[in-house]
Amino acid sequence: MALKKTGYTEKTSKNYLINAATVYTDVTYAEGAGFTGTLHGATSGGVTLTIEQAYRDIEVDGTSHMKVKNNKVLEAANAYITANLKEITAESIKQSLNGAIEDAPAGEAPTGYKVVTTKRYLEDGDYIGNMAVVGTLSGTNEPVIAILDNVISTGGLEVATEDNNETVIEQTFEAHATVEQLEADKFP
Repeated sequence: MALKKTGYTEKTSKNYLINAATVYTDVTYAEGAGFTGTLHGATSGGVTLTIEQAYRDIEVDGTSHMKVKNNKVLEAANAYITANLKEITAESIKQSLNGAIEDAPAGEAPTGYKVVTTKRYLEDGDYIGNMAVVGTLSGTNEPVIAILDNVISTGGLEVATEDNNETVIEQTFEAHATVEQLEADKFP
């Protein structure tokens, strides 16, 4: 086949990842039921999935002047989700801070108020089992799902308010391997 002038084919329009993605936590799959999970919250400004890989060239005498095929090793890998969360709850603030949440003590605030506090040390329960970014493929309306295991918020909390607008908090959740994944060389 001769070289074409464009990459567009009759299949191209069926392979766009369209519109904003949705974020879920604790996603599972069961035959017959499909994927299920808990909505993380409404977003504004989209969701970003980032998977970074850092490679290193092995130093061998006589090869310093060029890159050599098969002489590269993966040195580090990192994956994270950044969500611009518009639906803000006490739980989402707690997640941003890896903090604790409790009912306000009687007499210190009206009934139903929550108190979110930060804490010095992370606990196993601070990790979310998994987080998924779910997008839509244009030609089939089939979901495109990226799942990161053992995520924890690493971005802190920044709240900015302005007239005639709603606050959006940017949350960054980073994936972490379990000991079993580490030993099996499986990325989270």
